Amino acid sequence: MYSLDHFGDSDLLACADRYARFDGITNGDELMSHLDRLDWDFDAIILGAGFEYADLKGHRVLNNPPAVMRSAGNKRSFAAAMQNLGIPHPRVYDSHKICELDCDHAIRYPVMVKPVYGDGGIENWLAHSRAEIEETERICDRAAEVLIQEYLEGVSASVSLIATKSDAVVLAVNEQLIGTPWLTAHRFAYCGNVTPYKSEYEEEMREIALKLVLKLGLVGSNGVDFLITDDGPVVIEVNPRFQGTLDTVEYVSGVSVFDAHVKAFLGELPDIGLERSPESCFAGRGIVFADRNCVIDGVVSQKLAAEAITDIPVVGFTIPAGEPITTVFCTGHSRSQVLQKLAAAAWRIRRMMP
Repeated sequence: MYSLDHFGDSDLLACADRYARFDGITNGDELMSHLDRLDWDFDAIILGAGFEYADLKGHRVLNNPPAVMRSAGNKRSFAAAMQNLGIPHPRVYDSHKICELDCDHAIRYPVMVKPVYGDGGIENWLAHSRAEIEETERICDRAAEVLIQEYLEGVSASVSLIATKSDAVVLAVNEQLIGTPWLTAHRFAYCGNVTPYKSEYEEEMREIALKLVLKLGLVGSNGVDFLITDDGPVVIEVNPRFQGTLDTVEYVSGVSVFDAHVKAFLGELPDIGLERSPESCFAGRGIVFADRNCVIDGVVSQKLAAEAITDIPVVGFTIPAGEPITTVFCTGHSRSQVLQKLAAAAWRIRRMMP
């Protein structure tokens, strides 16, 4: 396994046969040039978050095609697709018409303002008036088009699937941790998950997710994000690539998501009949965000090594405030036990930071 990434976490370095780090790659052409300079001999490429739209002609790429990725990742066109399929989805407002109005009566506030492309929730904002929408647009990177979306309240959840061109199976239903205060100061940031998530709407979410990935023609590992409202589950978006739930899904299901992803491109689906013992039926991960600028020194690195974490920063790595420090992984008998363990570990890690 060869890896090209920006962070160079120590746990990645320990398992990669070859590794290279980059400071900035902004498009597919730059990525192609970087790969040419490395001159690695590899069988296939799997693109992670940030590069899913790259078109690497001449290489075997085990991702959904760039055109499919762009269509699924475009929140505006995705909303239109959900309407055509009759799948519940938050209403999307026409931002141009809103700006032309002399009053706010045509829009129900508050609303979500988010980039048309992008994930993670860090750039999502809540606006209570037209003035706040305009202010949010000034704060956000205007190189990106924004979406104004109906704001709904509920429990965030996701369904993790493996799909071939003709069939799909659900690996797990997950609870999402969004804006959890003991993990992040970002109100809408994705900062972890707990698997499995038990709900009266579990079967309905599974059916919707299966229908959706097959209608969109997605292949490999894909995820569908939901918000469980008082009226039932509402689809928020689809992640047509590896998701952050990978660790907990693998632990609970007993399925290697990476292996299943690769085999899906050969038309094979995994056996999902494996059962875990009751003692280890829940797993959780929490992304601990920095509340101040910090540098990982030798002392912090030694303390971090004693924790059950992944994404372990190397000595000397600088972490700006608001960026992830590391990812905590915990298992337990119940959801509440897993959340207690995650919170305790997050508290210990914050106390380590200089």
